[in-house]
Amino acid sequence: MGCKSSVLECLEDKGDAEKSKSLETLAEEHRINGGNTDYDILDEKSPFEETSGIDDDIDFLTAKGPQDIDAYPLTNSVPSLIKILLVFPKDDQQMDILATTSRRLGWSVSVAKDREKAVEFFQSRGHELIIIDHRGQRAAEADSICRAIRSSPVYHNSVIIALVKKSYFMYGEKDKIVALDLLETGFNRALMECSHEGILINELVGIYTSALLPRTQLAAANALYLALDRCRDMVHVTNDKHIVQFVNKISEKLLGYKTTDMLGKSIGELVHYENFVVMEQQISKGREFEGNMNCRRQNNQMITINCRVIPFCTTLKKPTHYIYIYDTTYLSENIDPLSSMSPLPSPLQPPFSKVGPLTTTPRRPSDVKSNATEGRRRSSLQKLHALQLEAPITKVITLLSNAITEATSAETAAQIDKAIEMLKTTELYVPYLKDDRNYNDPVASDLLGALLSSPRRTWESRRSSAESTRLSTLRAVTTAPSSSRMQIKGFRGPQEIAEILERSMEWNFDIFKLEVLTEKRPLLFLGMTIMNLYRVPARLGCDEKIVQNWLAVIEMNYRSQNSYHNSTHAADVLQATARFMQSERLKQILEPLDEVSALLASAAHDVDHPGKSSQFLCNADNKLAILYNDISVLESHHAALTFKLTLSDDNVNIFKNLERDTYKHVRQTVVDMILATEMTKHFEHLAKFMNICSLKVGDPADGYIDSLDMSVVLQPENVALVKRMMIKCADVSNPTRPMKCCIEWTRRIAEEYFSQTDEEKRLKLPVLMPMFDRLTCSIPKSQIGFIDFIINDMIEAWDAFIDMPEMVGHMRHNYEKWKEYNEKGITTLQDIEKIQQNPELHIYRFT
Repeated sequence: MGCKSSVLECLEDKGDAEKSKSLETLAEEHRINGGNTDYDILDEKSPFEETSGIDDDIDFLTAKGPQDIDAYPLTNSVPSLIKILLVFPKDDQQMDILATTSRRLGWSVSVAKDREKAVEFFQSRGHELIIIDHRGQRAAEADSICRAIRSSPVYHNSVIIALVKKSYFMYGEKDKIVALDLLETGFNRALMECSHEGILINELVGIYTSALLPRTQLAAANALYLALDRCRDMVHVTNDKHIVQFVNKISEKLLGYKTTDMLGKSIGELVHYENFVVMEQQISKGREFEGNMNCRRQNNQMITINCRVIPFCTTLKKPTHYIYIYDTTYLSENIDPLSSMSPLPSPLQPPFSKVGPLTTTPRRPSDVKSNATEGRRRSSLQKLHALQLEAPITKVITLLSNAITEATSAETAAQIDKAIEMLKTTELYVPYLKDDRNYNDPVASDLLGALLSSPRRTWESRRSSAESTRLSTLRAVTTAPSSSRMQIKGFRGPQEIAEILERSMEWNFDIFKLEVLTEKRPLLFLGMTIMNLYRVPARLGCDEKIVQNWLAVIEMNYRSQNSYHNSTHAADVLQATARFMQSERLKQILEPLDEVSALLASAAHDVDHPGKSSQFLCNADNKLAILYNDISVLESHHAALTFKLTLSDDNVNIFKNLERDTYKHVRQTVVDMILATEMTKHFEHLAKFMNICSLKVGDPADGYIDSLDMSVVLQPENVALVKRMMIKCADVSNPTRPMKCCIEWTRRIAEEYFSQTDEEKRLKLPVLMPMFDRLTCSIPKSQIGFIDFIINDMIEAWDAFIDMPEMVGHMRHNYEKWKEYNEKGITTLQDIEKIQQNPELHIYRFT
């Protein structure tokens, strides 16, 4: 390798001047492209400085013009990703030339002189390429270094090269392949010593393309395979004959079969699609297909899942594989895994045969069931599995569905079908309908309509009086008072709920009393009252029951274990928003659908809040932070989940009757308002609002007048800004409520923040709010600071805009009380709970 390569000999000599020009151009392009010249050696020569002792007759990079530099694949972006480690016991010309050529390619160079340093550098930086001096007497040490790197606990599957003399391949024994000794030691290949930059660059480029690049591609393929195997969407890959070649792990949980039982089977044994012929025509031509398919579980249940089929071609001809991607991410979290896995039953259905969802067990011909009854039961099963609710009731429905066996009489099966339909109504979420309650009042199940000032919605009200009497009597006989029932002395239950809901538009509305009376379901009760007040069902063109279902689903997806971010907070924000929209100013600005959107956004703005901040999720590498790239993590999740839940079922979809353009407008408004609750945008929203929409209030004699220009405010972007400010003020309105409510909200948020701080310490994560340490926190000081820096200016500006002075009055009173508590040393959570025992600060709580 001491001679010039044939490739270099064919290069045209363009003269020293042009070489110099090309080298300068390369250096400039290298600088612009961010070439990495970081290396761990004392020799700090420029990557583009000529090294003494190098043959300058022909330079590999400068032999071509500057316009041709990009033709070399490793002179721009790719090389900057490569880290190379040179292990040379002594500095010599060979090491210098290797370092120089590597840096000229843009590679990051590290140099080590002994085994310990080589292993240390490798473990800290994970070099992709390692060149070890294997010449002469250094061979034994080189072998030792190679083995040490290979056995490193953080070995990165790097390429290790032995630098040898040309004579290494000549002095071996006859018929002996000396390279085998290197391979056995752990080296990947040998590189003969050479002092010519051009030749070495050629060699390094060859090493990259033949050794490094394939390993990188293989690692990427393995990573993609791992991601595919672990992803939460179910994936099946078949050949062109629809024989299953691959299934990922989630398939076992959802379908119940072992992976080995599914491989080699026809996809039709797992999936049923009625229009298979149409699908086959489309995918066989290389076109993607999407539709709802029925997947059969191991217990013969059927689940309906949206599936996308993607053809894949290994050649330029027709597809050779089909990739089935099922949208099961949310379903995988909520469906019960099948504990016992068994092989697919035999005999099996033909691929995609036109059969309906399978029953739990095969029916005998002697079974007498009407087609209508069987059809209803099958429809019930499909609807059940389409529901995306995480609730015990779904398990009850599944058990009842499975209870219909071949021995079940037609009458019993019909009764079970009817029970399933009853169980799937939203009245299940109303506390007084639960089976573990005993009511003396036979019309207790009809109270929901009265409480919400709407027609009776419960299923009992649609029955004949005789049937209602029979079922009420049966319930009274078969149920007993629950020992876990709340004992609230003096409460009259539903009657008090109705009374408190009559005051739903008052700013001193007692949300905590409603929380107790409704057994932590305030959003459903208060929500329906407010939705009816603002005629939401009529404005959305949907039945009132759909809105009720929507509220029930949204409330179920709030986490009740959170002390603050639960459905009570959502109901409180909804109430504040509804109260704001009573102002004359907002009546002038907001269209009916704007009001609807604002109410929906308020109710769902924190759905599925984990009780931790977005930054906590980012620091903990939470899946939501990864999904949303650490940007508006929680707010993005709340908005996305709101629509996912809404669109998941026609019985919940409040938008299904809207025109496309109208729906897009409502959706945009809801998403925009939810995202506006992110506190990192607080000052941006406030500054824009104060610049455009604030009032200059003062004595007209001093020249201050109401300068609000409604033509400016009514511009679409400013209407959007008003809606953002409205939900922001509602979201943080706690300090503007009566003192007893303010203190309770403060206690709750403090407990949630304390829990986050405890968790951060346990996980050794950065503590985001050091002041919220339960051992040292001064709660009054935290509230004083919150009012000073966040609340005061925003609430005063909002009050000036909508004219609601009670907010400012409560805020100033609460501010002075917090200062008083601080001076008295009332600082801890225990101190706050103690003063809440005072009659004027007492609130209703669960016992």
